[in-house]
This record gives sequence, C-alpha cells and structure tokens, in this order.
Amino acid sequence: AYTFQSPPSSTESGVYQCIMRNNGVAKFMKQKTTNVVIATDPSVMVASSATSIYDGTTAEFTCTVTGYPVTSVTVSKDSLTLDCLAGTTSGDTTCSQNPNSPSEFVIKVETFSADEAGAYKCSAATKWYKTDGTEMGKSAENTKVLNYVKASTATLTFDKNPAEVGDTVTLSCRVEGSPMPGSPNITRTAKDGSTTLIGRSCNVRMMAKECTVPLRDVDLNYNVNYRCDASNVIDGVAKSSSDDEDLVIEGNAVAILTQEPADQELDVGSSLTFTCIIEGNPLPNKLKFERKGEVFKEYDSQSAGDDSQITSSTYTLSYIKTINKLQLSDTSKYTCS
Repeated sequence: AYTFQSPPSSTESGVYQCIMRNNGVAKFMKQKTTNVVIATDPSVMVASSATSIYDGTTAEFTCTVTGYPVTSVTVSKDSLTLDCLAGTTSGDTTCSQNPNSPSEFVIKVETFSADEAGAYKCSAATKWYKTDGTEMGKSAENTKVLNYVKASTATLTFDKNPAEVGDTVTLSCRVEGSPMPGSPNITRTAKDGSTTLIGRSCNVRMMAKECTVPLRDVDLNYNVNYRCDASNVIDGVAKSSSDDEDLVIEGNAVAILTQEPADQELDVGSSLTFTCIIEGNPLPNKLKFERKGEVFKEYDSQSAGDDSQITSSTYTLSYIKTINKLQLSDTSKYTCS
C-alpha cells in the first residue's frame, strides 16, 4: 500500500506500478499500472494592476501561473490572443515561457504605441479525466493594464516667415502628449528682454492640440522672438517642452523729416535743425538731404560727418542736421530720403 501526503501534493502525480516478484527473482510475474492525477486549482498573478509605458519603448510584464495540470496559458487583448505555451507572436507582441522558471510567462510589446494600450488578460486552465472518462478542469485569469504615455512636445511655426510690413502672419503652436497637455503659453520676447503673454485659440485634433495666434498688420515691432511652452504630468512628474522662433519682418525704407523750430519765417543769421528719422529692415544704410531738388548732404549709416549726429535703435536711425548762420539762399523746401 502507498499512502499519499495529507493533503496530497500535485508533485505526487504520475504513473504508479504495482509489481509482484517470485522469490525475489527479477522476473515480473504480474504488474498493474495506474495514472494518478492530484489536481490543484489554477491561479494567475501579475506584478501590478497598471503600468505607464512611454511611447516607442518596450513594455514587458510577467504572468505567474500555478496549478496542476496546466494545459493552457493565453494572453489576450481585444481581438488578439496568444498561446503562451507555444510561444506565439502577433505583430510586436510576444508571449513566451521563462525557461529558468516554467511557471512564469513573459509578455513583451515592442515599440509601444497608443494602439497597444489597454487591459491584457492572462488566462490559465487545467484539465484531467476521472477514471470513468469524465473531463474535469478549472480556469483562472488576471489582468494587467498598460497605459500609454508620451511626454509633451511643442512645435511653433509661422505660415510665412519672413513677412512684410502690413502682412497678417498666423503663428501656430502644436502640442502633443498623453495625457493631453493643457493649452500652451505663447509669449513674445522683445529686444529689451521683456516678455509678453499673447492670446491664443486652441482646437483638439486627434491626439494633439493646435493653437493659433493671428498677428495682423505687422510692423517692425513684431520682429522679435516667439515661444510656445507646453507641459503634461506623468506619474506625478511634470514633463515640459518648448519651441521658439524669430519672426522676421522685412520693411521698405521710410524717411520722416521733422524740423526744429516748426515751419516759420527765420531770421538771417539764425540756425535751423532738421531731424530725419529712417526705418526699415534691413536698416537703410544711406540717407540724403535735398534742397531745391538737389542733394546738399549725403550720409551713410556708419558716419554722419562733423556737422551732424546719429542716434540709433534696432530698426531706426535718427540723423540730426543743423544749418548755422542762415542766409537768404537757404530759403527752400528741404527733404530727406
């Protein structure tokens, strides 16, 4: 007689033989075999219920299966079903048995994308037969949730760059990420370093948010740096990104002539000061004063000469010209260009 453990263990399952010998002679007189199955209920365990997987990386998790005799182990998601005992593959997803730990089944998803996100169900089943041929068995399952995450990205573009004075330029800031980033901050940084937050209108398109800002009737003051900042939060950590670009506004040369004192009759021997302000991008590099239709003074942007002064800013040059000891011959219409 053979006495099984109490309670019996599945390790005692197997084929048992009952052999009769004749006086110890190694000759089998009679024998009887029986297959003993000590079945245990199956169970399936996964490491945790949910995991965040970054875009383009490899997702991997393990299903640990116990029970006897296990005849089926599968992993499924939507219409996908893989036979883990056979080590099957579908697309970027594989399920295989760990050769060093047969109760572990490793599921891998290469180049993880939003389509692979969701619940992966690990299922296991046992099956055996009673002596009367009745099929017996049980099943168990557990679920692993893979969440798709992508750090925010921001891309800033203009529909035209460079543009001309008077144009309407549309600035676009496209932000992507999972979870979806909030509406981005779009700022304009002036040449003096001051920053201004500008308004935007945003629409969600697929897994991205497109925000636009129309810049109408632009002038040289729009010739600055624009920046788009976006952020989302993944597992409690902020993931920020930004993009920036300089907008170039090209403008024709503009000359404005002012006179000090204002237009009036002046006395012979007095003085007259002209200020000619020129603008443009690129900044004009030539200036001339005309009197009676003829050029009486010409300057370049590098040197104004001994009898005048130059003050400048980013897109503006101011030429100051003084005529001392006015004579009757100085009576004329004066222009600068």
